Order: sequence, then C-alpha cells, then structure tokens
Amino acid sequence: MAVTLSRPLLITFTLVLAACAGHEGVYEPACTAYEGDTLKLDSGRFEWRRFTDERVVSQDGEVVAPFPGFPKSGTYSVTDGRLALVTDNNDQLQDWFIVDSDKQRYLLDAAQNNVFLATGALPDCPLRLTPADKR
Repeated sequence: MAVTLSRPLLITFTLVLAACAGHEGVYEPACTAYEGDTLKLDSGRFEWRRFTDERVVSQDGEVVAPFPGFPKSGTYSVTDGRLALVTDNNDQLQDWFIVDSDKQRYLLDAAQNNVFLATGALPDCPLRLTPADKR
C-alpha cells in the first residue's frame, strides 16, 4: 500500500529537514587564529573546544591546561537562529547566533550578533561553518 503525501506537506517536511541539517558541521575561525574556539554541531549534539598555541608550564615542569573545563559537550537546539547549548551536566551555556552573510554561515556570540544586527558588519574573525570537503 503506497502512502501519498500532499505537496505542501512534502515541501514543509523537506524544509524542516534542510533547516535541521543546514546548521550542522564544524565552525572554526574564519581567519588564521592562534587562539580561539571550534564548535561542532551534529545530530543534536555539540562539542565545543578552545585552542591556543601558547603553552604554560608550571614550576614543576607540567603543562598547565589553558582552558579548564574544555572541551564541553552536550545537546543543542536552534530556535529562530539562536543556538542554545546545554552540557551533559545540564549546565546552560552562552547562546550563539547563526547568521548567513555573503553565502557563508557563521556563529556569533551575543555581543558580535548585536553589532551585526546594528551595522551588518561581521567581526574580524567569526566562527564560520567549514564545508565538509575542507575538513
């Protein structure tokens, strides 16, 4: 027995799937960065890492972790371009904002998003969705 879907229902379903998948991937600095963030979104899960090329060594000769508490992981949701992150420990993290500009997709923090909304200008080195073929 074949199931027939109406055209509007099929279009709506396709758009919902596209919207869900359209923001997924790895967001990395859009410039050469020696310190920053990467954020991976995949199937409702996130992994947020921070990186730096600086190495700090304690008096005992041990390398000191530059970003205690990272990486962080958990679940995420997207509502009206707002990315909400909740860790596996149920901690609500800062919101990010998904922005499309010049055929690219970016993640902006709240301050960056406010500037973008007021001026249309992106920050100097925002997090940009890396195409799958460039990873």
